[in-house]
Amino acid sequence: MVPRKEIVSKFFSKGKFITPDAIEYLEKEPSLIELALSLEKTVIKVEDIKKLKKPEEEKPILIIKKEREVPAKEYEEEIEVENLCDFSMKERKAKDFNSYFISRLQNIQEMLMKRINPISISNLRENGEIQSIIGIVYEKRISPAGNIIFTLEDFSGFVKCIVNKESEIFKHAQDILEDEVIGVKGIYKNNFLFVNEIIHPDFPAKEKVYLDIPIDAIFISDLHIGSIDFLDDIFLKFLDWLKTSKEAEKVKFIFICGDIVDGVGIYPGQEKDLRIKDIYKQYDKARDLLAEIPDYIKLVIAPGNHDIVGIPEPQPPLKDTSLSELPNAILVSNPCYVKLYNKLKILMYHGYSYDGIIQSIPSLRKVGYQNPSLPMLEVLKRRHLSPRMDDTMIIPHTQDYLVIKEVPDIFHSGHLHTTSVMNYKHVTLINSGTFQAQTEYQKMLGHIPHPGIITLMNLQTRKVKLINFCKI
Repeated sequence: MVPRKEIVSKFFSKGKFITPDAIEYLEKEPSLIELALSLEKTVIKVEDIKKLKKPEEEKPILIIKKEREVPAKEYEEEIEVENLCDFSMKERKAKDFNSYFISRLQNIQEMLMKRINPISISNLRENGEIQSIIGIVYEKRISPAGNIIFTLEDFSGFVKCIVNKESEIFKHAQDILEDEVIGVKGIYKNNFLFVNEIIHPDFPAKEKVYLDIPIDAIFISDLHIGSIDFLDDIFLKFLDWLKTSKEAEKVKFIFICGDIVDGVGIYPGQEKDLRIKDIYKQYDKARDLLAEIPDYIKLVIAPGNHDIVGIPEPQPPLKDTSLSELPNAILVSNPCYVKLYNKLKILMYHGYSYDGIIQSIPSLRKVGYQNPSLPMLEVLKRRHLSPRMDDTMIIPHTQDYLVIKEVPDIFHSGHLHTTSVMNYKHVTLINSGTFQAQTEYQKMLGHIPHPGIITLMNLQTRKVKLINFCKI
């Protein structure tokens, strides 16, 4: 309250008189004193003051934080998944392997018949003419004279094929893999087919497919969460970039191609390399990290050989893990096809067969780990994700799910911990690196991984950018 004397003094100094009841009113409403003083009257009564409008109290300033506009939010995801796996549990017998390889031969034979006009092995004749056959490579060896001899099998029988060490195709023949299906041309003589041409199924250049909307996709793999070498700080940088970076605002999909966790019992003595020794807790940690990704981004997650579903391929989705609690995640098989907006087709395969392929193909032994697009290219040309049976553990099904029946627009793999991108006949091949530092085993092999690198693709232009979070 303002003292009565002070009120009277203020009015007297202005040459004004104020009635006692007006003074009493101003004692209770001091905010009106200045307004009353401005009245053009000599005597100020209480009625005059009551007519005055009280000054409005200052309203608090309401700050409305405008939500960040994110282009990717404007588009609903349209995604179809084709899991390439038979989930049925049943007893497997030797005859199932027969059905498995019959399926492989039939499917790839159909592809090859678009390139050559073959006869069956049983119809080969010693007529001096060039004849064509298609078969599965039963065995391959080098003769004492240095020539390559391999045996082809089809539904009618076997034939031994010879490639002379002086032949122009000798180098090509060195790259032939056991158990793959190939076509050959040559002259049949003395129960041998002397080969002068080798044909892989391959595929013609396809039309380059783009999306009509301006959205991006990220391709990563081999997180190895739970390992002492998992790069927590680098992965957190990646998560922060997703949530705050202008560059990430068009990201609508993230494809994760296997080895989400490091697993348990994958190799002898692994426990010493684990920060989290319980595999279920490894998946809990993976769930908690991936839950930080904005929910408008769809996660497509496939397993790998370190994951809980086991090594045999195809591998079922990781549905019995805490990853299934992620509302924006789709858990898929390894391998699988994913189709976006009924247009762009992606083939995901973790890549467990690539180690064997690199060792079995002479031209890849020195460069395959440094450029993992090369073994990816080899399986694509052969139209099979694991041509050699020895390179993966398989559970035989009535059909071979590792045959690449449909050529994708994007072929995504991991496993080799090295980032590479290649374009082949309008197919983009992506091996997406890792979030694990170099392990002791890799040091022993001299293998240098590429950790912390993501592959960012603009799906409207198919342009690719590599972002290295170890350098940000």
